[in-house]
Amino acid sequence: MKKIYLLLTLFVLVTLGVKAQSDFTLTAEGVEIQDTLKIEISEAGENPRYDFIHITNNTESDKSIKIQLEYIELATDAILQMCFAGQCQDVLISPAVTLSPNVEYTDFDLMYMYQNTNYSLAKVSILDATTETPLKSFFAFYKDPSNISLGKQIKQSNVLSLEVYPNPANNNATISYNLPSNYNSGKIIIRNMIGKEVKTIAINAGSNSKMTISTSDMPNGVYFYSIIGDGKPLSTKKLIVKH
Repeated sequence: MKKIYLLLTLFVLVTLGVKAQSDFTLTAEGVEIQDTLKIEISEAGENPRYDFIHITNNTESDKSIKIQLEYIELATDAILQMCFAGQCQDVLISPAVTLSPNVEYTDFDLMYMYQNTNYSLAKVSILDATTETPLKSFFAFYKDPSNISLGKQIKQSNVLSLEVYPNPANNNATISYNLPSNYNSGKIIIRNMIGKEVKTIAINAGSNSKMTISTSDMPNGVYFYSIIGDGKPLSTKKLIVKH
């Protein structure tokens, strides 16, 4: 068991590089969340389950934020969604929320529905609402403490990743990505601000890869690129085109 948690700690702190921030405090059931929120599940447990995440703005001014959900590895047929004021949304980036100084925001929670007790791992990030720069992040780790399969090692090939450079892009942009091997099919979709698909590229799972795409035919502006696994959006990020 010690080996399992050591592996998870190294995975969180080294591989994915979470940085602590002091502007926000996040708590679950009154306990401050550090790098990882460990959530125990079982066959006999409540399903779906809701975990309320309270966010406190520790600064002296209002902060406008968005919340981003990224799936690292989901158990087969599991569903994980963000909910706001009891309304769950099938989105990866929330609308903007304004946090008042030193007031606990209590309308955010995670809804997890599962068909088996295989582990799931996701990343939750607070973003600056204007620039969508990450301000604070933590990992939600759903696990069955009695399931020996929890000892499965999380290898680099099973870590979801998605980046683009340069950003802003002029005539070309390189997308670096990894789609975990537990997905059968995948693609990368680029959409404009109104949600219209601009480019769609089929990708294979199970290997770290990169591709260069032409942006010379894309007007100046903001776009969103998503990695899709088995038909489900897993991560969405912003691309700026500036000729």
